[in-house]
Amino acid sequence: MKQFLLLIILIFSHQDLFSQHFYTDKGVTKFDGSKAAFEPIKATNNNTVSIIDSKTGQIAAVILISKFEFRLGLMQEHFNENYLESNVYPKSTFEGKIKDFNVLNLTENVITHEITGNLTIKGVAKKIKTIAEISKLDNQIKIKSNFSVFLSDFGIKVPKIVFKKIDEEVKISLNFTYDKKQ
Repeated sequence: MKQFLLLIILIFSHQDLFSQHFYTDKGVTKFDGSKAAFEPIKATNNNTVSIIDSKTGQIAAVILISKFEFRLGLMQEHFNENYLESNVYPKSTFEGKIKDFNVLNLTENVITHEITGNLTIKGVAKKIKTIAEISKLDNQIKIKSNFSVFLSDFGIKVPKIVFKKIDEEVKISLNFTYDKKQ
């Protein structure tokens, strides 16, 4: 986990040394690739690492693919071995910016912000844009967001035998609570 923290810190290394950062290593990332009338294809990762530069609004995240947990062990095995190939592509990353971000304007009341950046899955980077709900209480920033990606955009192939059971459009939800990093 320290390697991933180092990676994220390096992403921000060109920033002002006095910038204030907010960090989490317990961000919750969920996805749902289910189709109606079939077995739910859902998983949760409770170990997403992410950092926000409060001065610039830059945000970065690293998700270890093998940390996604499924209801059924066989689904998890297929996900890691056949679809995401976590032995070859162990992580997914996001590097982006929160538009019009100003930490001084954050309160416990939710404010919506646009986040744009590059999401990399299986070595393929795609630009994404999403709306996030952001709030701040004491020294914690909370971010919630939902967006969708298409499996084919990231070179994820679904065998014909299960194509009717897995949705091409996968819904992703994020729920991160960041602490101030000194």
